[in-house]
Amino acid sequence: MRHDQADAVAAAQRAAATYAPGWHPILAAVEAEPGLWFMMAQYGRCYGVIRQLQIAGERGYRAVTWAERSDERQLIGYFRTLRAACWATHQKFLSTHGQLGEPNGGGTFKGNRPPR
Repeated sequence: MRHDQADAVAAAQRAAATYAPGWHPILAAVEAEPGLWFMMAQYGRCYGVIRQLQIAGERGYRAVTWAERSDERQLIGYFRTLRAACWATHQKFLSTHGQLGEPNGGGTFKGNRPPR
């Protein structure tokens, strides 16, 4: 199979036109030692700990919330990839930044009903 060089240039232009740089929670992971990552917030506050481990011959990652004492940490879950562990840890961190439930305080209307 032969390709024309113009095809490669066109493919690169299409990729560049639709590329949107993004951020992934794995960028917040700071490796303290091989196999141990601390999830760090913008101003240096730790909010999670991810450790690589092996269970029954399978490698994976265990994610927990941050607390000074390890017995106060909450399990977030076990994951097969570091990306998934970082994502779940970051989602748990974000869930602490607002009230639970639906936007605007819930599903029940507490005011004057609009005319029908």
